[in-house]
Amino acid sequence: MATPTVEYRAALHREFARADTALLERLKETLTADEWPPERAETVRTNRRRLFEAVRTLAYVPTPSPALVHALWRARQMQQILPADPDFPPVAYAAALARRLDDLLLHRVPAAAYTCTAERDDLDPLYRRLADAAAERAGELRVAHGDRHLHDWPLSERPGWLRVQRLVQDRQIGMLIVASADDLVPPIEPHDPGWSRQMIEAWLGSCGIRLVCLTDRLPAGGEAQ
Repeated sequence: MATPTVEYRAALHREFARADTALLERLKETLTADEWPPERAETVRTNRRRLFEAVRTLAYVPTPSPALVHALWRARQMQQILPADPDFPPVAYAAALARRLDDLLLHRVPAAAYTCTAERDDLDPLYRRLADAAAERAGELRVAHGDRHLHDWPLSERPGWLRVQRLVQDRQIGMLIVASADDLVPPIEPHDPGWSRQMIEAWLGSCGIRLVCLTDRLPAGGEAQ
């Protein structure tokens, strides 16, 4: 039987270096860079829309913290960067976009929902949809007020709207979310010109509050900016 060499005996007692986890992760990304491009492209498009919406919401914050200012600055930079081929975004780009979005969504504004519905409507599904939409736009739904069967009434006479109005005046919210602008704009009466969508949005904006209507579309080019 052969006698073990000195090198062999030394190898038996050698301590090997621990695996470089960061290096292994980079190698994994490289190996999977060309896998699932359609799914990755769709994720990138979704995250760009969410980044755009979060920037719009958080830009209304009257006195942003230094951390929010920094997150907004980096997010706006990310908005200007597009992959060479949107249908085949690199893994590194998708990861950087996700990080910018996560950093931005650490900062959320309190949101209120307002509804004006028929008497017998079940509001639970609608409020869940409004809460999810607020969360997608860097808001957190804290309170919901509504009016039943009062769509023909002027806003100034609706009890639910008056409660929302107090929240606005006291600067307790940073977002007002509704299913449709129609909930806010009743039919115009000769003796009461009422509100317009533009008037309401301008009033809320002057108070540092974003108006979100779920029936709205993104502005032209919003996804790519």
